[in-house]
Amino acid sequence: MSSPAPARPARGSRTQRTVDSMMRALLRSPLHRPLSGKLLIVTVIGRKTGRRIPIPVAYAEHEGTLLIGTSAAWRRNLRPGVPVEVTLRGRVVHADWDIVSDEERAAALYKVLLAKNATHGRFVQIALEPDGEVNRTDLRRALDRGVVVLRLCPRTN
Repeated sequence: MSSPAPARPARGSRTQRTVDSMMRALLRSPLHRPLSGKLLIVTVIGRKTGRRIPIPVAYAEHEGTLLIGTSAAWRRNLRPGVPVEVTLRGRVVHADWDIVSDEERAAALYKVLLAKNATHGRFVQIALEPDGEVNRTDLRRALDRGVVVLRLCPRTN
């Protein structure tokens, strides 16, 4: 069974906005290297405002894709067929995307995500079993709460 999620500031809190602002600045600077192996910036366009919204998120690389586990509302700003802008290792690239929310595919991708970033598992309350497989009960509960895997496929042009 997984342990409860650690306390963290709500996305809209002043503390979280301050941390996000610092992460964005660092990830865009020449000092990005210590953070770039675990964090990137996804920039979405607000549905209502049309504003660019840069969001620092944890990711894991897998078979040429970037995997992001999230339940955050910003993903609703993704538009079908429209690539997102990603700041990855100090460079801006565009990426095609898809959202994975079915249990079988999510289990396979969460196995990768959690093996590379165990901290994320505590936030979404999904644990790995001793054999390295995703705890399916935890995963089903997380999917029911709106957790998904955002899979980004960076364009090479």
